[in-house]
Amino acid sequence: MTSTMLSLATGLVGVVLTLMVFSRLLGDNPAFRVVQYLFIGISLGYAFVVIYHQVLRPNAMSAVAAIGDPISLGTQVLPFLLGTLLLARISGRQQISWLANLPLALIFGVGSALALGGVLVGTLMPQLRDSTRPIGSDPIQAVGSVLLSLGVVATLCYFYFTVPRKTPAGRVVAFGARIGRWLLMIAFGFFLAGGLLTYITALNERLAFIVGWVRSLLG
Repeated sequence: MTSTMLSLATGLVGVVLTLMVFSRLLGDNPAFRVVQYLFIGISLGYAFVVIYHQVLRPNAMSAVAAIGDPISLGTQVLPFLLGTLLLARISGRQQISWLANLPLALIFGVGSALALGGVLVGTLMPQLRDSTRPIGSDPIQAVGSVLLSLGVVATLCYFYFTVPRKTPAGRVVAFGARIGRWLLMIAFGFFLAGGLLTYITALNERLAFIVGWVRSLLG
């Protein structure tokens, strides 16, 4: 009996919060803002707990254990020092706030390098390999390889702006650019459809949750 009442209570909380989120359809209102602030607060609290238990505390223990080794101690303490420099931006004082630029520059530099490497290895290189793979004996595969290569060239023509459009080569590039534009529109349409499908799936899950809770309450 106690477990049933607890399940109904937790379900009621979930239903009320879901309906408060759906109230955004009627416009901005205090109920939606309460749920928004609650979500942000819980997310930040959960992130802090995870960072403390999985990052700060283990690294602090490792730094204490490495007191006898200067090199290992330096590698453990350096991230804490860089993180402490970020707090200088909170002071709002120009004399010391510039110290936060040092770890921020490191973060943005490493992040940009990782993003560029991910694009090259995960997107550009596979695209190049698929565009230049040899044509096999299967006619369907051969047609697919040719169409893929032509589609890549047409899409790249859309971003080629340095050739004059009135020259013979420019007219060819302009024709390829028109095809590339349609290919980009089709690709963006697939991306939008995928995102919309994700939202519809989430909405269906929430509506199914509400219907299931109401059925359990009536049953």
